[in-house]
Amino acid sequence: MPEGIRQVRLGSTEVQISVLGIGTGTFGFGRQSRQSSQSPEALGALLRAAYFAGITWWDTSDDYGTHGHVREGLAGVPRDRVQIASKTHATGGQAARESLELALKELATPYLDLYFLHDTDSPEELEAKLPALRELNRAKDQGLVRAVALSTHHIDTLEACIGLPGLDVVMTNFNKFEDHMDAGLKHYVAALEAHHAAGTGVLVMKAVGEGRLAHVAAESIRWNLEQPYINGVLVGMEDEAQVFENARLAAARPLRT
Repeated sequence: MPEGIRQVRLGSTEVQISVLGIGTGTFGFGRQSRQSSQSPEALGALLRAAYFAGITWWDTSDDYGTHGHVREGLAGVPRDRVQIASKTHATGGQAARESLELALKELATPYLDLYFLHDTDSPEELEAKLPALRELNRAKDQGLVRAVALSTHHIDTLEACIGLPGLDVVMTNFNKFEDHMDAGLKHYVAALEAHHAAGTGVLVMKAVGEGRLAHVAAESIRWNLEQPYINGVLVGMEDEAQVFENARLAAARPLRT
């Protein structure tokens, strides 16, 4: 595997990921996404191409319809050399456990590197998901999950979960153009810096704004990669041209150390 794309440790966890991740949920909803429209074999081959380009962090979810596609990709690479992230909308503890067990089955893997409480988009929803957070930490103790994570699209939730016990990693929408963001850049930066200072792994998505920033994609991705409080940048990719171009951006020098 090429060594051009850096591997970084996620906050205080023992999980290391490539600084660039490949997303499989572009316009993902209802177990469908742009990537799920490809055959499992085709997307699996794309994921393996990403791996050999140095992109070892692969992202999926229970609502993208791509668990089977990621399973196909995993069949061709060493499991311990890739970092698989999936997500759940579960609120209660039992529902979170059931969602996790289903994900492990559909992905044909004994563990997930990251498991997200997905679309947690208000402080009230965050509070409601605390039972799920506790259950996922029990699953972590059992070796089923390596890091417990949360994704949000709203600044108030991003701020509310700073320093939350049991939360290892946070992911939110973020780019220098403030696309898909409900507050200004400085507001988001302050929250992400606080997470980073607290030892939480910091991941960002929507660097290309689901295509709305395609005309400045390289600038946007590169800028996110340069920020010292960000561990990794997730980008949805659909073909090898996108994979190789994004891998080139992530491997280019100089980058922060």
